[in-house]
Amino acid sequence: MATLKGVRTQHGIFNINLRDYSMQPPIGLHGQRYAFVPPQEFSMRMKDHWTNKHGLCSSKPLERLWTIMAETFNSAIDDAATGATAPWRILQPPTGSGKTTGACLFAAMQAERNSVSEGVLKPVGSIIVTRLIEDANGLSGAINQHAGRAVAIAHHSAEPKPFDVLAEHDTIVITHQAYLNASASHGDRWERLTTWKGGKRLLTIVDEALANVVESAKVTSSDVAQVLSYISADLEREHPTEYAALQMLKTLVNVFAHASETGHGFTRGVWAEGINESGAPLLVNFDPLRRALRGVNFDKLGALTEDSNIRLRIGRKVDETLKHAQSLYDQWSYYAKSGDEHAMHSSSLAVPWDAPGPVVLDATARADFLWDLFEDRALRVLTPSHVRDYNNVTLHVARASGVGKRTMKENFSTRFPRLIADLEGRLSPDRSVFVCLHRDNRPLALDYAPNFTEFSIGHWGKVDGSNAWKDFDTAVIFGLPYRDQVWSNDTFFALQGFQEDKWFNDPQWKTHRDVRRVMRQRQLSVSIIQAIGRIRLRRVVDEHGKCPPAEVFIVLPNGKEGDEVLQDIVTDLPGIRVADWNFSMDGPKVRKPRKGSSHEALIAYMEQRLPGAVSISKLASDLSLDASKREKIREQLSKPTSRLSEALRAIGVEYRVEGKGRGAKSYLDRRQAA
Repeated sequence: MATLKGVRTQHGIFNINLRDYSMQPPIGLHGQRYAFVPPQEFSMRMKDHWTNKHGLCSSKPLERLWTIMAETFNSAIDDAATGATAPWRILQPPTGSGKTTGACLFAAMQAERNSVSEGVLKPVGSIIVTRLIEDANGLSGAINQHAGRAVAIAHHSAEPKPFDVLAEHDTIVITHQAYLNASASHGDRWERLTTWKGGKRLLTIVDEALANVVESAKVTSSDVAQVLSYISADLEREHPTEYAALQMLKTLVNVFAHASETGHGFTRGVWAEGINESGAPLLVNFDPLRRALRGVNFDKLGALTEDSNIRLRIGRKVDETLKHAQSLYDQWSYYAKSGDEHAMHSSSLAVPWDAPGPVVLDATARADFLWDLFEDRALRVLTPSHVRDYNNVTLHVARASGVGKRTMKENFSTRFPRLIADLEGRLSPDRSVFVCLHRDNRPLALDYAPNFTEFSIGHWGKVDGSNAWKDFDTAVIFGLPYRDQVWSNDTFFALQGFQEDKWFNDPQWKTHRDVRRVMRQRQLSVSIIQAIGRIRLRRVVDEHGKCPPAEVFIVLPNGKEGDEVLQDIVTDLPGIRVADWNFSMDGPKVRKPRKGSSHEALIAYMEQRLPGAVSISKLASDLSLDASKREKIREQLSKPTSRLSEALRAIGVEYRVEGKGRGAKSYLDRRQAA
């Protein structure tokens, strides 16, 4: 292996070990050699940036991890360049090891390599997929800063770019949802992402596991009935096949619902792809009916009023039902009852198996059962041990029953004050506390103002990958995000194919007697580990990979499931110390903790509501506001220039009063986004 000594870059002078592929780059489909980033150079540049820019400590295991990152990226490029059927490579850099920084630096170095090798080596274009629009903007900016010029561009719904602009950039950065939408189309939108001036893009870096990687379709009897109610006699004559298909779906759901209620079934398959045992039309295309219904005045027909907001809301629901109905007829379908809801279901993988050079950076990949279901289509890349040591983190564990969404919501008004009282008795006022809970409970939690320097509420579905709490010293997990059985069915079928009816009652797979239970438990672990990783334990303070002191408080379920989740946490956060937390969510009432302004709680409440109006009296009841606070809120809402009114308008909420005098009723109305 040759070594170049004293190589000067804008980041300093390095000695670069040239691996075989940097001296003999792989040959692509047309006999072309490709520009590769030498892994040792990447590792040295990462170390320089890590220590001098961020002021963090490096280590031999960390530097080895960075080398493996570059080697993995290059292997993915190699497969894409040579036309090989490549697996999805899954890298599990632990929290706080620079995976996102590494993705940005690698993209910048690849652009540098493309530039200096122009005319000699084939350039390599890439795609980086991240969770949020603001993340896409931030990552593209970071890449350009590394490169010293505009080599990357963010592309998303807030600011879409034309094809010719995207094609000029070595790297495009998009959101998870934009990537899924484009890959589902496999048309012009997909071409926009995967092609540039250098040819086909050869590397896709997914920062954190893709959310919504499985696309589920669900249709209830009431969903179909709503659509049928808007189909006029003329539309029925013009679209007889679509109308008959909808009637068949409605009948099937009702038949299975009756059987379920009389004890003759719970979950079962209805038809497999291409098989028509039920007599339902196999070939149906709902697109013409979807287009025809877009001209219907749903507000006048359904709500007997003229309101563009209502028209848009109903129209979107009708179109979604027809889209899901299309999925049911295009592939397999099964019936299931979830709670009191009877529905037909189907699902599909939302990403293409043949994505260009896919590499997923997922700190929770070991626990994520999704990659088990990928089987040989995913390759978990081994990473070095001792990269991080979480010995400075203490995990306080309490056990209880009823930690799921429904029970937590029913008891939140008594449980949360007990939590606050316990934390205030244990922690000093100078602490910064992040609490993760269910979305429905967030508005009530925001009404409290505990005696801590910082106190912030996050909710499940909005914490993964967030940096909002990176400097907090305490995390509290209060209520757990269980997935239902339909989720595990849909995920399993999308990746392993539809199963026979007997599988619903005996869901075995490989060594797992009940694979659905394992899937739900492992997904629970993934969510919890992601939430714990939001605070400052990601920050490296010494060469052993330790972090500043931090504490985590969690209420886990009793029994085997709680034990399994705890084991996953300990495995993924090596060195973490576990301690018993003598806390009970249920018991005698405690003195109510100090409450703050209700404005933040009200804004959060409206932010998570679907479009439509809610009375002030219901809002006050849901938020447990007394008469005094209710009147203060009305007073602020009546002033269009108040901070509360302006904050609500910013999220599309308007205050209105109907009637006069004692009979007047006041409402907050959230408008449908355009």
